[in-house]
Amino acid sequence: MSASLITTGVQADCISGDDLKGNADVVLTAQASYVNKKSSVWRIKGSNPYTADNVYNDISLKLSSACALIKDALDLDFSFYALGYYPSLSVGAFEKDTNRSKLLIDQLRLTYAFSDSVRIEGGKLSTPQGTFFLRSPATLLTTFYAAFKPTRLYDTGMKSVYNESIWGGRLSKEFRHYALSLTVAPKLASIKKYYESSSNWSANERSNSSERYLLSYTDYRFKNHTPSVNLLLGDSPSIAIANSYTATSQFILNAEVALHTAQQWRHFSGKKSAQVQDWQFPSSLYSIENKRGLEFEIGGQYTTDRLSVFGLEYYLQSEGYSKSQWREQTEFIRYLNNNTGYALIDRAFDNYKYLMGSEISNTSNKGMLQGKHYVNAYASFRNDDRSTLQPYLVMNIVDQSALIGTHYVKPLTGMDDKAEVYTGLYSALGSQTSEFALFGETIGVYAGFKYHL
Repeated sequence: MSASLITTGVQADCISGDDLKGNADVVLTAQASYVNKKSSVWRIKGSNPYTADNVYNDISLKLSSACALIKDALDLDFSFYALGYYPSLSVGAFEKDTNRSKLLIDQLRLTYAFSDSVRIEGGKLSTPQGTFFLRSPATLLTTFYAAFKPTRLYDTGMKSVYNESIWGGRLSKEFRHYALSLTVAPKLASIKKYYESSSNWSANERSNSSERYLLSYTDYRFKNHTPSVNLLLGDSPSIAIANSYTATSQFILNAEVALHTAQQWRHFSGKKSAQVQDWQFPSSLYSIENKRGLEFEIGGQYTTDRLSVFGLEYYLQSEGYSKSQWREQTEFIRYLNNNTGYALIDRAFDNYKYLMGSEISNTSNKGMLQGKHYVNAYASFRNDDRSTLQPYLVMNIVDQSALIGTHYVKPLTGMDDKAEVYTGLYSALGSQTSEFALFGETIGVYAGFKYHL
């Protein structure tokens, strides 16, 4: 009887909101940014589809909490984000969003603990991530970018939030020397509008557009090595093997390799572009084919005595575009820019460019790269005032285009760790037909703050 009363009491505290209120975390983030874009290879109605200079004002309100529905057995936790932005000037044709505000469910999870080592989770779940910053081959459960097209919050904590989390379930078991987990992500929707940015899709299209089952194994029995294996079954089976080697207490070497039975992102079709040039008009120019592929990444990370971090990564994917394949795509963009003198044909050509722009962007929105070879260098410098400076560089080795930037964050003193300010700059450099500057060379600066209410 007493045990029943205790359980009922805990449930009442959670349902009534007492526990939820006590565990709640409300975070306000606001940011202003300036973006300059040079002219790109794209033309819509003869004009650049991007605004050359614009100022964006972004805001986010996060609400998260947790409580026990059944003490030491069943827990509820969630985090929601309300996002919005306002541009100072009208955005270009490629930058328009359906809405300038949205609500994201980052996590909505029920967790039942059968024992200290066995648990089952269900609901809106975050996806397991690999060890690399650039692109981890071992991350087999991929989802799409959920926020806005022309702007985003550059607070480092928002990176994972912007990737739509999955609806599904996860069963995990911890053993003495290893761990096992099974994640199930059912298919809840089909992507119908590939010509739209993923930010304008439904949440289910971004997260659960294919049927997937992920079996993960991690081994802890080795002194300096932590190997793991991920097996993905479902619509597109894959297997990934990873290892983290602790060479010293300050240096870690990571390696991951993945084998896929099909392409991981939609590729430009030379055959379909040829149809357009023969005055035939296919409904799409991109597709995924059942071609086997390989991803490989290796990298090292060194931590100094002052807890500053230096990292270097190399990434390879076999399905990335070759030079000739990439050139075929960019030359077709130039072909579509030609004015035929027929309004109906010119409008169709502009529609194809909208489609191509969305397809290329959505590959990035899935966390994928489009070339074959990349290098990523990064650092994190910790200062005596607890501020952190984080420079980074990502380069496509083949076309020499690059993303470079730096991020600085500083907690405000006298605020009980409730507030911090951040600022940074970034740039996309390369030729008009390179990967990172295909939509125009870009320079951006931003400043913002985060406050726990």
